[in-house]
Amino acid sequence: MQVLRTVFFLTVLGNLLLFAYANGYLSRSGDGEPDRLASQIEPGSIRIVSRGVAPVAGEPPAEGCRAFSGLTEAQAQALADLLRGRDPKLGVGMRPVEMPTSWWVYLPPQKNRREADKKAAELKKLGLEDFLVVQESGPNQFAVSLGLYKSEQGARERLAAVQGKGARSARIQVRESPTDKMLVEVRGPLERFARALADLPADLDAPTPADCGTARQTR
Repeated sequence: MQVLRTVFFLTVLGNLLLFAYANGYLSRSGDGEPDRLASQIEPGSIRIVSRGVAPVAGEPPAEGCRAFSGLTEAQAQALADLLRGRDPKLGVGMRPVEMPTSWWVYLPPQKNRREADKKAAELKKLGLEDFLVVQESGPNQFAVSLGLYKSEQGARERLAAVQGKGARSARIQVRESPTDKMLVEVRGPLERFARALADLPADLDAPTPADCGTARQTR
């Protein structure tokens, strides 16, 4: 019985010594868990720095354009002067209003006379006879004219007819001429428009507002 007690006691003592050694209590090098925690250099001062994308600088204000059409030359000049005086940072311009006078159905200009004649031969094979190769120098030289029309409807009908026969590259070009009416365009940041365009004088005969892209066709 005494032998068993001695063996049990030695076993417990061995486990205690093993536990103490494994946790660094018997080490002289100071590399145990308590020493490792103590050896950290100000662990509470560690900060995680974000590496996100730097904030984008503010975008410039949106630019816009307003147009006033149907003015006489005197009214246009008075309106332009008024708007420039209200806000010099806005761009103000004036020009004659242009109106469509004809609609041209054509094939785009070819590289040279030879290519234009080749295109004309192709049109004949498609059964088209009423056309003309443009000979005059200029941006439309060697284009193939398929007709000039006084109305948009007539031009569209002709375009549909020639495309229906196979001339897929045919298109319409609007030809315009200046009128006796004037157009005033205002360009700049949209946020400045409200102030500059507020309460226009009645003697300007209430100019008709229009988008800059469509003002050329305002009657």
